[in-house]
Amino acid sequence: MHIRPYAPADHERVRQIFLDWNHHITQPGMENLFASYIQLALDEEIDCIPDYYGRPGFGFWVAEIDGEVAGMVGLEDVGKGAAEVRRMYVAAEFRRRGLGRKLLRFVEGKARDMGFERMVLSTSALQPQAKALYEVAGYDLEREEVSTTQTKRTAGSGLMRYYFAKDL
Repeated sequence: MHIRPYAPADHERVRQIFLDWNHHITQPGMENLFASYIQLALDEEIDCIPDYYGRPGFGFWVAEIDGEVAGMVGLEDVGKGAAEVRRMYVAAEFRRRGLGRKLLRFVEGKARDMGFERMVLSTSALQPQAKALYEVAGYDLEREEVSTTQTKRTAGSGLMRYYFAKDL
């Protein structure tokens, strides 16, 4: 496995990994909600990675296995010495190999190198594997919140979100 900076040639594969995961976690009766969330995230972030993640204090990387993009992770400066883990996804055919843990350690190292002192992240109740990963990786649950507003970070509509943090 090799982790490297995102390149424009990675766009279609990164976009597909994002779409596949979000379709995977869409619950019956939530199709319209997730369709609008997905489109918002595509418009504001996924389809403009070089602009969005090219700013100071930001970054976006892909993990390759045998030359194929197998996963991705972003980093976003959220102020006060903290960075947020963003868009950490692993393609279905590469899950359960420890790639998520490796991506998380990688982005923590990048954050340290960039001078951040704290990592933050969030996940939803629809992603129990992610919640378990963050707990095992030493992240502390800071709060739980019912998400009511749709943004590029959350689908909204009453989904429970878990907010974690870890000092670097």
